[in-house]
Amino acid sequence: MIARALYMRLRRVMLPDFRKNWEKDVEASATRLRETIDGLRQEVEELRTTQTGLLVAELDRRDSPRLDAARSQLDIGRIRAHVAAAIQRASVDPYPTPHLIIDRILPDDVYELLLQTMPPQALFSRRDPLKQDFEIEGLPGAPRLTAFAWGFFDQQIVAGTVTQLLLERFGDAVARHYGGADAAAFGRQAAAIDHRSFAGRIQLRRPGYALQPHLDPKRVVITGLFYFARPGDSESYGTQLFEVDRPFVSAGLKTYYPENHGLRCTVARTVPYRPNTLFAFINSGAAHGAVLPADASLKERHAYQFYVKPDDGELKQLLRALPDEARAAWAEFL
Repeated sequence: MIARALYMRLRRVMLPDFRKNWEKDVEASATRLRETIDGLRQEVEELRTTQTGLLVAELDRRDSPRLDAARSQLDIGRIRAHVAAAIQRASVDPYPTPHLIIDRILPDDVYELLLQTMPPQALFSRRDPLKQDFEIEGLPGAPRLTAFAWGFFDQQIVAGTVTQLLLERFGDAVARHYGGADAAAFGRQAAAIDHRSFAGRIQLRRPGYALQPHLDPKRVVITGLFYFARPGDSESYGTQLFEVDRPFVSAGLKTYYPENHGLRCTVARTVPYRPNTLFAFINSGAAHGAVLPADASLKERHAYQFYVKPDDGELKQLLRALPDEARAAWAEFL
């Protein structure tokens, strides 16, 4: 009994000290481990940066003789005439939302140049191996020929040519996007303000990628996707358009997922993933998504995505003139 009493007394007195010391040792070990991991990550990132820099320098050396030829090739007058004719030939399909599928959107030689000067994969984001993006803002760090060709494409072709042609081609559908049937006057006013393209990026998707039906952020009027398929790529893995089972309003400014709000989405069509194709659609009334199954024969799916939006200040002025109930759907924007 005396021995047990002594043991219990020692346990009460000494155990808390043992526990504190043990916890301190564990925390110190965990801190050292975290510091080691952070250091290794930094070393890996530095190695990647060095490797990428060497790759860019090698591509610059290799492609330097092609820069002058590319400057001559990218004649904006010739390209604008070709793009305008291609967009004019295409028919606007109203179901499930107004959309265009425009074949041979670019002259063949321009499309081939963009394929050849696609940014190296080392420059794409690395957070998710199934979903990688190259933001056009990253062009200054790309090889010179890539920066020139894709900068021209983004600024002269998409921003300077395609955007306005799409706004004109969609016509009244742009006004309906803003106003619907109950606010036609506001819709026409909003459609008349300045619009521009933004957020251009090259997408790289791999098998296992899936994006559920959604709408892009509310201020996006038109979403465009240039497909950069290569010869032999399967056409089966283009963008899906979804019919939504009943009318709805996406009130927030973030990506809107109808199924998260109790709405049912049904595939209305899958746009073929074809070379040199532009798929553009009005960002309301229907949802869109994409799937590249894990067993897909297509191992890499490249596309350039851009949005068309209004001048924020001008749109806010129009919205503030509306009655409170009419502004409700744009409350977060204001």
